[in-house]
Amino acid sequence: MKHKTAYWCVLAVAVGLLVFAGVSFSAAPHKATGGVGFTAYDLDRRIDFTAHEAYDEHPAKGNLHYSDANHDWYDVDVTCVTIVNEWAFFSGPVLRASQDGWVGQWVLIAVFDGGTPGRKGDKVWGTFASSDPGCQPFRPPVMFDVTNGNLQVQ
Repeated sequence: MKHKTAYWCVLAVAVGLLVFAGVSFSAAPHKATGGVGFTAYDLDRRIDFTAHEAYDEHPAKGNLHYSDANHDWYDVDVTCVTIVNEWAFFSGPVLRASQDGWVGQWVLIAVFDGGTPGRKGDKVWGTFASSDPGCQPFRPPVMFDVTNGNLQVQ
């Protein structure tokens, strides 16, 4: 009986110390990551991205770099992320770009994780928006097959 009481006392103290130290027992946020190539409207393109959903007091965050065969590119500060099963939807403003008119616009991206490696069903879609489009789940009008690389939604 003394051993049981001692065990519970030690366990209570350990949990109390973890709570006092601010250790969070919440699950890690969902995320989408990838570096993939695809062809859309007869142009080879590539996106490299990380997108982390908001959790607890932490906001959604991430980044995306786009480039294409025309040597155009842009960098996005991802500020909104929603993940539903194998789908990730994320958006953010363009911070830097090869085209001056793209800076300040928003980009909305949808990705589908069809399995590993990416050539076995991963898909991407994206568009510009003049203001914050949010990142609510939706059905993209068309999806483009990943031709190289891999994306993961977890």
